[in-house]
Amino acid sequence: MSFALLVAGTAHETPQQVVTRYNNYKAICDGMGFQNVRCKDPIAFQSSLTKTLQNLKNQETVIFDKVSLNEGKAYDNISGIFTAPLDGIYSFTWTISTTAGKYFVTEIVLNGQSVTYNHADGRGHDGHPMTTSHANIKMKKGDKVWIRTQQNYGQYAHGANWCYFSGTKL
Repeated sequence: MSFALLVAGTAHETPQQVVTRYNNYKAICDGMGFQNVRCKDPIAFQSSLTKTLQNLKNQETVIFDKVSLNEGKAYDNISGIFTAPLDGIYSFTWTISTTAGKYFVTEIVLNGQSVTYNHADGRGHDGHPMTTSHANIKMKKGDKVWIRTQQNYGQYAHGANWCYFSGTKL
């Protein structure tokens, strides 16, 4: 508000004087590293697994097929891959639910390189144990992120929307 008051000035200024003063303040702000930031369309997605997955192979992509949000259209529910439309830092979360006596170990990968893991282990448990993992990843436009099984540990992932994968640009 003080900036607006400084630019508005007094009633005795001409419009050209106000514009000149604004440009001077803008030059000072730009020189200090402040930039005119405009709002952009958000990039965010939320997807879930509708089908139960069993006995997946080593490094097999987990395809979260049901999309409930896909702002920016960066997540592909056919391939299970998120492609960064812009450079930036992206935040991803995924949850895996398994069943008693089974396990399902996954990893999030950036362009095929492992970033971090999620270990859902139902051995020695009743019901459907669930685990969630999170990763903030610096990406360049065109980089790809997806969830895949880690080694041959894709025994059982519960469908019916109990497992999900989501992300957003920070």
